Formats: sequence, structure tokens, C-alpha cells
Amino acid sequence: MKKILHKGLVVFSLIFSGALLISYSAAYINPGTIGFPAFFGLAFPYLLVINLLFVLYWMFRRKWSFLLPLIIILIGYGNLSDFFQLSGGDKTILADSEQLNILSYNVRSFDRYKWTKDPNTPHNIVKLINSQEPDVICLQEYRSTSNGFLSLTNLKKELGMKYVHYSNIKGGVAIFSKHPIAKKASLSFGNEHLCKAIFVDISFNDKLFRVYNLHLESNRFVGKNYKFITKDEYQGNEEDLNEIKDISLRLSLAFARRAEQALQIKEHIKQSPNPTFVCGDFNDTPNSYTYHQLSKDMNDAFVEKGQGISTTYSGDFPSFRIDYLLYSNGIRCTKYERIRKRYSDHYPICGSFVLDSI
Repeated sequence: MKKILHKGLVVFSLIFSGALLISYSAAYINPGTIGFPAFFGLAFPYLLVINLLFVLYWMFRRKWSFLLPLIIILIGYGNLSDFFQLSGGDKTILADSEQLNILSYNVRSFDRYKWTKDPNTPHNIVKLINSQEPDVICLQEYRSTSNGFLSLTNLKKELGMKYVHYSNIKGGVAIFSKHPIAKKASLSFGNEHLCKAIFVDISFNDKLFRVYNLHLESNRFVGKNYKFITKDEYQGNEEDLNEIKDISLRLSLAFARRAEQALQIKEHIKQSPNPTFVCGDFNDTPNSYTYHQLSKDMNDAFVEKGQGISTTYSGDFPSFRIDYLLYSNGIRCTKYERIRKRYSDHYPICGSFVLDSI
């Protein structure tokens, strides 16, 4: 019996080691061409933990079998820094005039459909944003009304922002700035639905820098999908299998669409005449093709100055870091923070930067 159990564990160890190896490839294979690695990439944190447990188990049993999962983990060592950090920000105190604070936040339409069941949520979101004293605010799933608290005029006043650019005055993505906007434009993804990308060139201390605000393709889950994901028991019947197929198809289509959008945005970023920030809700994990393309030749504020795991999505789907603050060379990050306040299904992220060589 022990031999059968041992052989079974060896087989499972081999399977999960192979799965972790495939997950590394998700960052390099366009899911629009070959789709299945993207699913393994999504499962990377779980595959990593399982392989770590196998390493510890085989070491405890004093079996050389621990070497295979350990080697596979070490092969993808570079992927770990995108998920987990120990560093933290600089302790150097800089003058406010030297430092640029940027905040990115998917505000879920300022709780338009009362998900939080708290009528004060829009006010709480604005109060939270102001507490970070940002110079630039990138909002996704932004919404404004013709009058009242969420009117554009009032939001500018409440946020203390003179300048704004948005994809649509009623909703989409928006960039608010305390500093003058020299240029602004939008990128089109065609049949884009909620997917938006805009950019502005901002003047700060007689220097120009560019900010992109992105909201990439969502998984487009509907109520029954979330109900299935969060249910306590799975029967394995035909209904469950059909739901799994539906979720898999939605994920597959979303992986491919985000990859296409990322490639389009990356080409646009290459033409930027100014040092650049790329902010927003990418709807994809750090082990994805989307993130790999957008972060290529860029720096990630979390990787440079973050701590812990920095999960940014707080909804029903398994939580991951899907919101980012990227920046080009010539910019130095001094601080990164994820603010754990649940007024939306995303947590806001903010960073402090110095424009060193502009």
C-alpha cells in the first residue's frame, strides 16, 4: 500500500511540476495563437504553492524526488518578484514640489448599483482618494452625472483637480490632474465595450510626461458564473460541466482580446516623446502575456517599492494583482502602496515618483 501511495505522489509531483513549467510560458505565448498556457499562467500562484509543498514533503521523507519541483521553481525564480516583494519605499524625505503622486483606482461606477449597500460609498471613495494627496488620478469604470455630487464640475472641485480628460463624459476611464494638460487623446479598440485607453501629456515643473490610463477587456462573467465560482459544493454533473465550459470560453476570449489590446497599446507607447506612466486595470495577472508585453522596457512600481503580494482585486473571482503602475526609465519610484479599503471590487494603488532625467 505504501509503495502505491508513493508512486501516486511521484506521479502527481511530476504533473504539477510540468504544470508550473507550462505556467511560465504564459507570459511569452500569445493566447490568441495558443490559448491553453494562459490558463496555467492564471493558476501560477497555486501551482507554485503545491510544488513548494512537494519540495517540503520529499525533503521530510529524505527522498531525492524533491529536486525536480525545486529545480522547476528555481527556473521561474524571476516570476516570483512580480508576485511577492519584501522591499518597501525609500526613507528619504523629499519636498512635495519634487515628488509626483499618482493614484489608480477602478471605482466600479462609484457604486452605481449599490453593491456595498452603503449610500456614502461615493463620498468615501472621494475621501479616500484625497487622503493620498495625488497629483494625478487615473480612474477606471469612472462615472459622472449631469448634476449632484458625481457631476464632473463637482468631482473636479471635490478632488481639487483643475484638469481632466475622459473617454466619455458619462463613464469609462478618466484622468484628473492638478497640473496643466498639454495634450490629450484616446485610443480605439474598435468594438470596445468597457475597454478604454486614454493618455495625456502633463506639464510638471516645466517638464512633460505622459500618462496612459487603461481598462482592458474583462472576463465578462455574468451572475450565474459568479454563483458557480462561489458555491460550496460541485456535483460534477452535466450542469456543472456546462458552467465550467462557459467560464473557460469567456476566459479564453478575454485572454486573446487583452493580448491584442496590449500589443496595440505597446506600439503606441513606443512612439511617446516623453517619459511615460502606464496605469490602470489590466484585468490580467503578472504571469500573463498582457502584463509581459506592457511591462517590457518599463518598471513596475510594485516590483520596485512594494511589499507582500499586493492583491488589487477583491471580488468573487480568485484574488490577484491586476491593477498596475508602470513607468519608463528616467523616472524613479520612491513609494508604492495598495490601500486596503473595500469601497469597490478593486483596491486603489498609488505611487510616488521623481522625474530624475527629464
